[in-house]
Parts: sequence; C-alpha cells; structure tokens
Amino acid sequence: MKKLLLILLSVFALLAFAACSSEPVNDNGANQDEQNVQEEAITPSVMTLKGPTGVAMAKMIDDNETTGKYDFSLVGSPDEIVSAISSGETDIAAMPTNLAAKLYAKNEGDLQMISVIADGSLYILENGETINSLADLQGKTIYATGQGSNPQYILEYLLNSAGLTPGEDVEIIYRSEHAELATLMASGDVDIAMLPEPNVSVVLTKNDQIRVALDLNEEWNNATGGNLTMSCVAATKTFIAEHPQAVADFLADLQQSITFALDDVSSTAALCAKHGIIENEAVGEISIPKMGLTYVDGADIEPAVSGYLTMLFEADPSSVGGAMPAEDFYYLK
Repeated sequence: MKKLLLILLSVFALLAFAACSSEPVNDNGANQDEQNVQEEAITPSVMTLKGPTGVAMAKMIDDNETTGKYDFSLVGSPDEIVSAISSGETDIAAMPTNLAAKLYAKNEGDLQMISVIADGSLYILENGETINSLADLQGKTIYATGQGSNPQYILEYLLNSAGLTPGEDVEIIYRSEHAELATLMASGDVDIAMLPEPNVSVVLTKNDQIRVALDLNEEWNNATGGNLTMSCVAATKTFIAEHPQAVADFLADLQQSITFALDDVSSTAALCAKHGIIENEAVGEISIPKMGLTYVDGADIEPAVSGYLTMLFEADPSSVGGAMPAEDFYYLK
C-alpha cells in the first residue's frame, strides 16, 4: 500500500512539474500570466496639446478622473512634447505629424506614429466678400502665423498651385501667435488672415462681419488628392515593445473618444471647457466640427501621411528631420 502511495505521489509531482514548465515564458523569464498582470498595472503617461489634439482625447481625459487609467498632461506648446519624449518623461504624445518625423530622426528611430487624429483646420478669413477662390488672393495681403513651419509651407504650396507667387502676387505678413492675430482680425485691424481652429471660431464669435472665405483643407484636397494630415499620436518604440496591450487599449479608447467628439459636439465642448482644452464652451461648439478630427491607424497611416510629409520635405527637409522617415516609423499593430 505504501509502495502504491509513493508511486502515485511521484506521478503527481511529475505532472505538476510538467505543467509549470509548459507555461509561456517571456524574455525576462516571467510567465505569460505575470506579464499580463504587469501590463494591466501599467499607467501610460500621455501628453497632448490644447486645441484639436486635446479635443480628440477630451472624453478620455474626463473618464480618466474616474478610472485613473492614464497619467495625462495637457500642454500649450509642442516644445514641451519634444522635451518629454526625448527625456522619457512621457510614453505617448499627440503632436503635429511633422514633429513626430523630426523626433523619429532626433531619437534615432525610437518613435512610431500609432494614429492620425486630425486632418487639419486651417482657414482663410476675410472681412469682406471678395475672396471665393485662391486665385482671388492675387494682389492681396494675407496675415498669417507659423512662419518657418507647416502653415507657411502649406500656404505657399497652395498659392503656387493656383499660379500665384508668394511675395510677388500675394504679400504675406507673419505674426508670432495665433491669439495675437485672432485679436487683430476680430478688432478689424486685419482684413484677411490665415488661422487654425479654434482661433477661427474665436474671431467669428467676436465679429459677425468676418467670414470663412476658404477652407484650406478642401483646397489641399483639390490640389493634391490627399488630406492635410497635420496631427497624430506617437509612442516610443521601447514602450510599444514592452507594453503592446497597453498601446492597443489606448488606441481603442482614443478611437471611442474621437467618435464621441464627432457624434456629440455639445457634450465634448463642455468637456473641453471643463478641462481647459478650449477657452469656452461656445467656441468649442462652433470649432469642433471644423477641426478635421479623424481616426486612422495600422496600415492606413503611411498612405494617409506620406504625401503630406513629402510636400514638407520638398519645401524644407529640416521640417521632417532632414530625411523622410523609414517604414518602421509607422506602427502596424
């Protein structure tokens, strides 16, 4: 009897050992269950900008007050994102698409674009009724912001596509801040201006004589057949490799947040005012539908973005980091 009992105990011990040995093991020696627990416990740090990129995450930011799923930071300048990504202070960040390309080059490829979230929101405003096409800008003076960056390259590309030479057929005067130019336009000191949302809506709420003369997003589509894919979300490759499930969860939440913003503008405007993403709810209600919010991920990212980045590269190689990013810049999921 004792002999039989010893045999049975030995068999059970061997089975238990085999079961433990068969558990999946990751590179660090932890079994798969332990890895999943580690991923569930991670709290990704996420940085976004005021304006359209923040609007895309408004529902996520509000929900996070209850869930605590993310560590959100809302900032006012892309320079803060450059510093945070480069120092490892943040894992995921929303930013202009060309800034993502520059950071990819600066950080030796340790960055991937994981989603496109806005197609652009640049408009020509006029205090008058004379401009109904790009050709109508001949002989005019346009005030604009963004000298040496995307808005300048976009405006000059579109003027050239319409047969107009910037600086000759059209005078362009640059101001350093969107808010400064919006104030000048609203006060009547400027007759024609190129501005992005939500600054456009700020002007329209303050001066009912101002109108949107041209949607430069539509003009870009007419000239190139593509969209002004100006805003994206990127993450470090290191974070993606270590926490793929956290990235997948983030993208699912982001898509839901953008869908909510498009479907329920009023509620989203209230959330944006609550969290300081847009200065007030009234401006949010007007501007959100004109921000070009979208959601693109996976294999669709490169076709959506590459044409826009190519235009920037041809205008000024430094605008995308000196060279077009390689294919591994685009996260395929």
